[in-house]
Amino acid sequence: MLYIKDGCTVGIGTGEQDRVGVAEIAVHKAYIKYADILCFDQYGIPYADLALEIAQGKRDKGDQEAIDAKTRADRAGLPGSVMISDAFFPFRDGADVGIKQGVTAILQAGGSMRDFETIQACNEADPKVAMMFTGQRSFKH
Repeated sequence: MLYIKDGCTVGIGTGEQDRVGVAEIAVHKAYIKYADILCFDQYGIPYADLALEIAQGKRDKGDQEAIDAKTRADRAGLPGSVMISDAFFPFRDGADVGIKQGVTAILQAGGSMRDFETIQACNEADPKVAMMFTGQRSFKH
């Protein structure tokens, strides 16, 4: 599962058997990496180093709180991204994770007996989310 925006990867989730879990992992990683970028731009260090310096009393906790607040406010850059899956969504719940984060489109294999549920999720979204079926899975099992 990928979230892509402006030609860049925003979040990646891999190695899970369920689509919801992988979509959530990709969101989680997007938030971590976004905070990392903000921290590096602001302080010249990774977010984990900032947290360590705060724990060691070398830096003010307000620095971390500011990074966290900006990350939440920007929703890690996920709004406006495209959610891409190497498989189909067997239920709508995986797509709902991306829709909740503000994706504008979903690209997936299609071919699930419940494709109509994912189509319905995209149509119910406000604003609506575009979806395209590739007709092709990128893995075999």
